[in-house]
Amino acid sequence: MSTKTEKYQKGNNWQKHAYSKMSDYFQDKGVSEFSIPVGGKTPYKHLLTESDSKLNFINEAIYNAVIERFSSHKAGDQKRVKINTVASQTYCFNLFVPLQLNLALASRLFSTLLDKNVEVKHIEIEFTPNQLDSIKEFERHGKDESIGDQAAYAGTDADVAVFYKDSKEKKGVILIEFKFIEAEFSMCSSYKKEEVPAICNTSNFWDLMVESKKVNSKGKLLCGYNKYDNWKLTQTSECFDVQKIRDSNVCPFRFSLNQLWRNMLLSEKVKEARQLNESHFWVFSPKQNNDFLWNNHGENIEFQFKSFLSEKGNERFKKYSLEAIISILDTLDLSLAESVWLNELKDRYFI
Repeated sequence: MSTKTEKYQKGNNWQKHAYSKMSDYFQDKGVSEFSIPVGGKTPYKHLLTESDSKLNFINEAIYNAVIERFSSHKAGDQKRVKINTVASQTYCFNLFVPLQLNLALASRLFSTLLDKNVEVKHIEIEFTPNQLDSIKEFERHGKDESIGDQAAYAGTDADVAVFYKDSKEKKGVILIEFKFIEAEFSMCSSYKKEEVPAICNTSNFWDLMVESKKVNSKGKLLCGYNKYDNWKLTQTSECFDVQKIRDSNVCPFRFSLNQLWRNMLLSEKVKEARQLNESHFWVFSPKQNNDFLWNNHGENIEFQFKSFLSEKGNERFKKYSLEAIISILDTLDLSLAESVWLNELKDRYFI
């Protein structure tokens, strides 16, 4: 087995740059031992060892929050978030745990982003529908807030949920999808089936897949989203323009719009179940990833998604660069401890 440690250099230019930056960053911090990926033979410099995993988090409070979250919640691959320095989940915890622990600072940030004064009441990292009932005035009242696809280790969740109240006592929620080096959003799993592209690549997709619920020779639904509430919710949604979807020459949700579609529907279900006044769905990602994450499969993802939203949907959907979020925080009157945390974020993630 090779013991030579290398920089991982596969992927697009942005991914290679991130791998290289993180490798140099942690070597400069004195890290000299690195991990081998599953199934691999070579240790890569962006993969910390378990013994150094605390270094992947800006402070011990963040590390402890990660351990606590995984001990009691469906939150993905714990080892990955602990040792992979370019994992989106790690970056997300490093940004949002301090805000979760300092709701006054979070309120100032989200007041700027929402362009109105709000008080953040709770931030839930790794939000799973129907699993949070402890926020006063934001209870579910026993209602299902999922889009019907929840399972033990699967289902449409949100990386972050921000619950707030504005100066007029209106209650709202923001669901946030957090990306770092990913080159695309999650796509339609049904589209991989042999018979599906021939239908979904035509204007007949709505009649055959949505209304007729076409099945294969074994009687199984060709569009897996008919098993859940996606299409039913789309037809009653305030955020989607159903007629534009019906009139499309292809199913809009075959590729990267799929994840955005599901998360927007989820935001509406959370609003309904918790009897809130407003809901939003936002995406946070680095500006240097725009050319990859937001442009693939021949789609301008942001433009295409907005084209299928209603006027209200376009108000509720936002795309923010992580650099812009950190820059807004930098304009606030921060304490010494807050400044130390923010400077570490910039040093680590401004690539």
